[in-house]
Amino acid sequence: MQNKTLQYFFSQPHQPFFTLGILSAILFMLLFMLSFKGIFAFVITPNTFHSYSLIFPFFTALFLGFLLTTFPRFSQTPALEQRIYLTAFTLLAVGTLLFLVGSFTSIYLLLFANFLILFAQTYVLYIFYLIYKGSPLSELHDQKWIIIGFSAGIVSNLLFMAGLLTQEQLLLTLAKLVGIYLYLTITAFSIAQRMVPFFSHVMIEKNKKLISSLFALLTLHIIFEVLDLKIGFAFLLIAGLLLAKEIYSWKLPFKGAQAILWILHLAVFWLPAALIISAFASLAELIFEKHFLYLGIHLVMLGFLTTILIGFGTRVTLGHSGNQMQIDKLTKILFYMTQIVVYFRALYSFSGSSILFDISMTLWLILFIVWSVKYLPVIVTGKKLHKI
Repeated sequence: MQNKTLQYFFSQPHQPFFTLGILSAILFMLLFMLSFKGIFAFVITPNTFHSYSLIFPFFTALFLGFLLTTFPRFSQTPALEQRIYLTAFTLLAVGTLLFLVGSFTSIYLLLFANFLILFAQTYVLYIFYLIYKGSPLSELHDQKWIIIGFSAGIVSNLLFMAGLLTQEQLLLTLAKLVGIYLYLTITAFSIAQRMVPFFSHVMIEKNKKLISSLFALLTLHIIFEVLDLKIGFAFLLIAGLLLAKEIYSWKLPFKGAQAILWILHLAVFWLPAALIISAFASLAELIFEKHFLYLGIHLVMLGFLTTILIGFGTRVTLGHSGNQMQIDKLTKILFYMTQIVVYFRALYSFSGSSILFDISMTLWLILFIVWSVKYLPVIVTGKKLHKI
């Protein structure tokens, strides 16, 4: 029985990676919350721990679970052999475990963990490149930008490693910005602008300059931020307006859409909204000399990235386990909760209240704990959910 469970668990790429990502979401956020309260200390700052643990052990695991399943399908190439995705999983899982241990014990163990995660990233990037080169398709625009996004993730990890070695805050800031904007955002939007209209049965004429323009504007924003030039917010504003216009033109059917679709619609609209709000928040910081506690970054991370990953993760989990592509009332509540988490984190940015910090952290933990209780049995054992 145990062997059959393990055979099933490792039979599809998304299953081990999703499990690793969801457990990382719970564990690392809990540890960050406790360290932020001063209950214990890491060998690195709580903010560096928070940034790295979300960008790599959490989001990277979920990205790989989705893409190692779907990237070959996008490219009309055969599914990956089990040994390929299990190699990547082993590297990422061991790197994640050593990152956890190293955060409490040794900067050198932490750097070794970073190296293993970097090795996993590089290995997967090579696999994506081979798929890209071997695809029979003539149109590979989306695949190209997914590869570029993953390349930015490698750059981000290298910058984190350099920052940890030198204890140079500028490098750590640059690592975080490259990781969030050029890795997570570009990769996730490259997937979203392909899959969300498709799932919604909406035919769009793809703007092939959109992602390259977004990448350029976000790069300029990062450069201006790192150099402490005060007009970097302008690039976020332009990027947000450009995205808003493009996404609005898709005419996504909000009215009457099932929850499994509207959560994805909401997520893609969150990206331009987050960039525009971030731009105005940065301008307000200059005028009023008040810091809004990373409001813009958290709107991107929670409003766009977390929302769309909950939506995609639920869809992939149901679709690849033989369950109906429908959700129950509990899952709908979880979808709404993603937005409540965004709301309370935004309130914390404006007020700085420790109570609102605790509420937003607690809601994040509840969101992922309840989702894991509901869907991890499906991922791990192939459990069939009751008909709705």
